[in-house]
Amino acid sequence: MISIITVSDSSAHFREPVEEYIHRLKGVVEVRNIKPEKSENPALIRQKESGRILELLGKQKGLIIYCDIGSEILSTESLAHMVEKSKITHPNIIFVIWGAYWIDENILAPSIHKRISFSPMTFPHSLAFLMLLEQLYRVEQIRKNTGYHHG
Repeated sequence: MISIITVSDSSAHFREPVEEYIHRLKGVVEVRNIKPEKSENPALIRQKESGRILELLGKQKGLIIYCDIGSEILSTESLAHMVEKSKITHPNIIFVIWGAYWIDENILAPSIHKRISFSPMTFPHSLAFLMLLEQLYRVEQIRKNTGYHHG
C-alpha cells in the first residue's frame, strides 16, 4: 500500500483533479490529512505537526519518503523504479508532504528513509499533493503497461 500524509487546510483549489486521482488510485493509495496547527510561533507549529506526523507513522510501518525542496529530483521512470524496488522490502510506502513551516528535523529526521523533490521551485502544498497523486497514478500505469505514460 502507498500512503500519503499531508499537512494542509484543504485542496480546494484543485478539488476536482485531486478527487479524480484519488478515485483512480482507490485501493492503491491511501491519503491521511493533518490539519495545520495555529500559532504565531513557527517552531511550535513545526514541533506539533511533526509530532502528529510521527504518530501516524508509528501506526503504519514502511519506507518513509519525505517530499522536500532541494532533495533528489526523480524522473517519473525513476520514481516508478524506486516504488517497485521498495515494495520488495517494504509492503508500505509512505510519502510525507510537509506543512507551511516544514518539519521539525529533530522529531522526524530519524524516521525518514528517503527525500525527494518535485523541483527546486516552491509550490503550494495542495499543488504538491496533486502533483504527487498524478505521478503515483502515472507510476501505476507504467506498472500496468497501459501506455498512459509515453515520456
